Amino acid sequence: MDTLSRIKDLAIKELSLDPAKLDADAPLADLGVDSLTFIEFMFKVEDEFGVTVSDEDLRNIKCFADLERHIAKTLQAAGKA
Repeated sequence: MDTLSRIKDLAIKELSLDPAKLDADAPLADLGVDSLTFIEFMFKVEDEFGVTVSDEDLRNIKCFADLERHIAKTLQAAGKA
């Protein structure tokens, strides 16, 4: 399963998002995900992928596609991809 699919599956499970309406490029707010909820979700993402996302990096993540790119880059830099 690719990174984006894993993120989507986790978001559906943890955030109770409708899979049919989950657009990876949609702003998180448009999906009903507020900043506090997203921070809590990020703990799950960090556990799932074994990565750490800094507060600075978190500010640049506006959608699930941004998150996927960040995780892929982090895993590649760590030699895990």
